Amino acid sequence: MHTTLHLKNSLKALALLAGVVLATLIVVSVQQASHAPLLLSQASMLLPAVG
Repeated sequence: MHTTLHLKNSLKALALLAGVVLATLIVVSVQQASHAPLLLSQASMLLPAVG
């Protein structure tokens, strides 16, 4: 039981970390690209799914 809970917490932390990395990559690509609003709208749709 404890192992399952620990696994869930680990997956949640991993998902959060992946979200942060994804957001960072999006910010970097926004700075390099001209179609920033499209990328930002995609990011705003993805973040609630991670949280």
